[in-house]
Amino acid sequence: MRVLLTVFEKRSEIDIGIFGNYQLDQTISFQYGSDIRLSIAQGRILLRYEGLGYLGGQSIQLIRYKGENGQENGLRIHGQNNLYPGDLRVSIKDGFLSLIMTLPVEEYLQGVVPYEMDDGFPLEALKAQAIAARTYTLAHLDASKAYDVVDNTNDQVFRGINPQHQNAINAIEQTKGVVSVFEGALARPYYTASNGGITESAYNAWGREIIPYLIIQKDPYDIENPLSISKTAAIAKEKQAGMNQQSILLYDIITNRLRAQLINKGSLQEGHSLEILGIDQVQPHSTKYGGKDGVMKFLRFDVSALVERPSSLAQDEEVSVTGQSAIGSNKTNANATEKRTQNASVDILIFPDIEQLLGLSINRNENEIVTVKTDDHKHLIAFGRYGHGVGMSQRGAEWMAAHYNWKYEQILRFYYPGTSLETYDTQAEPLGLYAVDYLATPGPAPTATPRPTLMPLNMTPAPDQKIILVDGIAENSSLNLRLQPDYLSGIVTRLYYGQRLILVEELENGWMEVKTDTLTGFLRHEFVSIQP
Repeated sequence: MRVLLTVFEKRSEIDIGIFGNYQLDQTISFQYGSDIRLSIAQGRILLRYEGLGYLGGQSIQLIRYKGENGQENGLRIHGQNNLYPGDLRVSIKDGFLSLIMTLPVEEYLQGVVPYEMDDGFPLEALKAQAIAARTYTLAHLDASKAYDVVDNTNDQVFRGINPQHQNAINAIEQTKGVVSVFEGALARPYYTASNGGITESAYNAWGREIIPYLIIQKDPYDIENPLSISKTAAIAKEKQAGMNQQSILLYDIITNRLRAQLINKGSLQEGHSLEILGIDQVQPHSTKYGGKDGVMKFLRFDVSALVERPSSLAQDEEVSVTGQSAIGSNKTNANATEKRTQNASVDILIFPDIEQLLGLSINRNENEIVTVKTDDHKHLIAFGRYGHGVGMSQRGAEWMAAHYNWKYEQILRFYYPGTSLETYDTQAEPLGLYAVDYLATPGPAPTATPRPTLMPLNMTPAPDQKIILVDGIAENSSLNLRLQPDYLSGIVTRLYYGQRLILVEELENGWMEVKTDTLTGFLRHEFVSIQP
């Protein structure tokens, strides 16, 4: 299968370590542990290796061959410690290098599973993750496209192989070839970090089609897991001094909403006071997509409020009213008011109003699950769900395996009801052997070649100049000193390991102008070191 390595995109130069048996376009072989650098020159890919330059076309390929048993056989790309085990095609796209790796599915999974689910999760949860990831991969193989998947969350995170992730590797090996199927075809076993206690349907999440096994259902295992992603806000039940800022803001919002509501109904006059005394109950209601469970649209706040309203004074009554005092009056005072306690309900949109007001956002898609718990002093409003919520919850699977001893088959049946497991043949074709024509030329045993004599350097550098040493190449190789700072420029001479030079000037593009007693030319900075 082929994966586009977006983690290395937007680069015009990239370093690759060869830790296996590789050839370039079936023309150049590399020793184990070699370092190469790829860049763009004149619209073509330039490979630099031990002081030599190879100018390829707009696309080159590093082909992997059979390696020794027990030895690494892959690439380390641009300083990454993880191993990328496969063929690597490098091409030029939009002025940058584009990397696509082709590798066996089971090796690919070793670079996916521990980055989609932590290697410290229970083995049975990791097995469920391996099967879901394997099924997703096989379902996305498409020879008509330039690549099958990308290495990020648009498909599955792929970061190469780290042998320390042994639990994930064991889970992959112990479920080799096992996939999830539905009605004879590969299923689409999407998964998410946490679902907030309720799975989402594929149709609600993406609106494309109804998938029978990707439905809305309650998931107590996810919500039981204390590590499931959630955010909470505590709201005081009674209005009081010293409330937290979230409570103050919410009480103000409810007051304004209730004021507008009562004025619209004629129950409150402009200029009369309204004060929220407390919030008796908070209840999410009205699902976003219909049905009983899922993402809700509103939070309903049942409140008690002190409402100012007109007061009618009967004859001979003695009533103390706001702003007036009437004693023994036999008329109604049109300006007299009184304050009465009233119960009311206020609906506030969860998205975006409550989410933004209380700082509870987790996802950019406004799809969190809202729950409310109440005690004697506060309402605890919680937002849960990290990801799209479709399919398997990774935190739910962790809890199932760790606290209920569920096996991977049970986990997958719960999250993908109606699916079953089958075993596919994912055995990769054997790697080829190095072509000996590119490795050695038959002939008599070579005689020892004397080490080339280094050019003398007797000149004293100027105050603003430094001595540099050619030490970034192998001792038995050479480095080209060029006429101009360009790999396509003519060669002045060959420099050998240990050659001392005077640094005349460092150029911005990584080239250096250097000289000896008799020669001047240009070389790259990575092949030399500045001497003290």
